[in-house]
Amino acid sequence: MWGFKTDDAVILHNITLQLRPGEFKLITGPSGCGKSTLLKIIASLLSPTSGRLFFDDVDIATLSPETYRQQVSYCAQTPALFGDSVYDNLIFPWQIRNKTTRSAGAGG
Repeated sequence: MWGFKTDDAVILHNITLQLRPGEFKLITGPSGCGKSTLLKIIASLLSPTSGRLFFDDVDIATLSPETYRQQVSYCAQTPALFGDSVYDNLIFPWQIRNKTTRSAGAGG
């Protein structure tokens, strides 16, 4: 279980969530209830203020952000997306990393 709080309020408390490969979860709730905060924690953009978050039975605090983010994508809540689909936005960081790796290998 983990949670997140600010100086003013507890936003998430006693969160337990398990996702299996290929599984989808629907996260709903009123504005301000912590949905975006939850996703930012899962994406390792924020750290929980209590408890630990595990990925493949490994505490993500022990992983480099790069290693973790190669496996987990997050599409921020913004009004503008690029490409044709949400999928395009989710794979974009991987495509950039892959293109950079290929470019570095070609020039070498």
